[in-house]
Amino acid sequence: MTTKSLIKKLNELVGEEESLGDNLKTIRLCDEMTLKEFAAILGVSVHYLSDVEHGRRFVSPKKAYEYAEKLGYSTAEFVRLALQDEANSFLKDKGMQANINVNFAAV
Repeated sequence: MTTKSLIKKLNELVGEEESLGDNLKTIRLCDEMTLKEFAAILGVSVHYLSDVEHGRRFVSPKKAYEYAEKLGYSTAEFVRLALQDEANSFLKDKGMQANINVNFAAV
């Protein structure tokens, strides 16, 4: 099973709201990497990565795009999750949840 298909399956089993932090953690664990190793690949501190994985910090869409490229994952999906995380942080207090779709098109 590939890491990408494993992430999808784990998200289905858990049944929770998707987040970029959760996906990054799943990728890291599936690749059997420590926080330090994974943070080095992304070019961030261990503390920052831990905060992202635990939902204490959010990643900008620009950084999400960069992380996807570094890791070889879908840039559209990482950007979508970053936007959704940001929207959900605002909407949670209002009892709402975002479902963001992202489509990239050449200009």
